[in-house]
Amino acid sequence: MEPEFHDGQIAWVLQQESVANGEIGIFALNGEAYIKKLQNDKDGIFLISLNEKYAPIKVSENDRLDIFGKVLGKSDASAITGHCR
Repeated sequence: MEPEFHDGQIAWVLQQESVANGEIGIFALNGEAYIKKLQNDKDGIFLISLNEKYAPIKVSENDRLDIFGKVLGKSDASAITGHCR
């Protein structure tokens, strides 16, 4: 999800069963996990990457889409682990 999210960062997630159109969420599509933006319009449901190098993923009616929650923010892991002993 670069440029917004990078390897090693921790995503803060509100666990919920739905995500509003345009929100970033944690999804599993056919068993593969993603942090993506949800787009739901007349053309269907899509998982959209914030990195323009990746094409949108269209969710078909035969796919299994699980929603784990809405991403609220992020932190660097070092910022958290540095305070734990």
